[in-house]
Amino acid sequence: MIPTNTNVQVEISGKLPAKFEAVAVMATKSNPPDGLAMLGAADAAAVETLISLSALPTKARETLVQGIPAASGGAAAHQLIVVGLGPVEKVTTQTLREAGAALARTAKKHKIASIALVIPDALRESGPGQTMAESAVEAVTLGFLLGSYEFKEFKGAASREKEKTAKAVRLTLVVEDAGAKAKAAMEHARILADAQNLTRTIASRPGNEINPPALAKLAQQIAGEVGLTCRVMDERELAKLGMGGILAVGSGSATPPRLIVLEHKGSGKKKAGKSAAPIVLVGKSITFDTGGVSIKPAEKMQDMVYDKCGGMAVLGTMVALSRLKYPGHVVGILTSAENHLSGTAYRPGDIIKQFNGVTVEITNTDAEGRLVLADAIGWGIATYKPAAIVDLATLTGGCVVALGLTMAGLFSNDEALADELLTAVKQAGDKAWRLPVGDDQREMIKSHHADILNSAGRWASPLTGAAFLTYALANTGKDEGPEPKVPWAHFDIAGVADSDKELPLYAKGATGWGVRTLVNWLEARVG
Repeated sequence: MIPTNTNVQVEISGKLPAKFEAVAVMATKSNPPDGLAMLGAADAAAVETLISLSALPTKARETLVQGIPAASGGAAAHQLIVVGLGPVEKVTTQTLREAGAALARTAKKHKIASIALVIPDALRESGPGQTMAESAVEAVTLGFLLGSYEFKEFKGAASREKEKTAKAVRLTLVVEDAGAKAKAAMEHARILADAQNLTRTIASRPGNEINPPALAKLAQQIAGEVGLTCRVMDERELAKLGMGGILAVGSGSATPPRLIVLEHKGSGKKKAGKSAAPIVLVGKSITFDTGGVSIKPAEKMQDMVYDKCGGMAVLGTMVALSRLKYPGHVVGILTSAENHLSGTAYRPGDIIKQFNGVTVEITNTDAEGRLVLADAIGWGIATYKPAAIVDLATLTGGCVVALGLTMAGLFSNDEALADELLTAVKQAGDKAWRLPVGDDQREMIKSHHADILNSAGRWASPLTGAAFLTYALANTGKDEGPEPKVPWAHFDIAGVADSDKELPLYAKGATGWGVRTLVNWLEARVG
């Protein structure tokens, strides 16, 4: 399996383990930490002293570390860690995810390899079908594993040698009711975190390591390891299918494009859900984006390694579904090309034909993501007749201008689907805002020489990018509007796919945004 760059073990117990380097508790701003009865006498006394001195952390994610000396006949010398949750009325499952990440960073800073964390007795909210304790177990586990992640594959020999001698970190969750459901919640979180960290790992790999053929080979390897089927279409097959978008985008690169199709047929252990038809997920997987002839500015062009984050989120989701033994039928399509500048690159003024016959006048070769997505969406609908289709893409800088760096844009032609996805976003602790797509935006991309333009310029660019994709939903190139029988949604994740600073859950770099949202949405569909 591809390394997820975390060396962390998580376990659950109904009491403190015999040995640990630190014991941790969580405290809200005005309430003492829960679970003091489960602590040793020295730790409970230390917490009581901190309470009397009003010295407990008052802000969410704030941590306090205090040494506890060895006690006669008691625990060995260790550290006491108190993690702040902020005001009790604002504590949510996301607060606990972020507290878990804060604990992971504190442990790393103080070189603590084994931690016993007393899980709070109560929460303000719980996850679907979970008790508050189970919800807390899942949230803290997820946060700790995401917060422990670092992308270090390309560090030098000294760093690699240091990693070889580093101890594995062990987190023991101390829960009064450490039953089967709590253990299942912990395992669910571990699978999700591993899938999201896998997404972050591959998304972070540079263009000289990951190009479309290399990504296809990697996807085949991962699919074999987790039990997915994988089909790879090369440039010859893409040409036979008439996928003019993906071929045009990849035409300037020495490494040809690939369409990678992952399929999870379903475990059959539970009801299939709302429909026997599959769900199709599509992810933009541009392994590097120069902008082509419409070349990007040099500043921060290196960040275009993250232009494959939508596809990597789909890959991570498919891995999670397989490991969770998800009962439904799901297809994940990674539509991959390298957008380069060369004598064979496509140009402004070119007219291409997409898979479903829509003709496109190229006005900007840096508006390439919608071209590769449209071929994949059209082919996915024609091939699988899905119950719904959802795509993720780092599509437009305009979405970052509109919504900033914490929120994805959501577009949809189906009210029920949009509501389902926004609910899943909230449950995952992600953020998204629905933006409009309709006739006004479709009118903006009309072409005099072809059916549509691939870019209408700056104004409403996230909206016109989404409007472009609606043409892939129709069965023909005629201007019939979005096919009403195919519920579709598009996430523009340009602002949230990566970060140039540390976030509450993530280190700098790829975030893996979308994995938890998609899994939550799909699990809700099967009940």
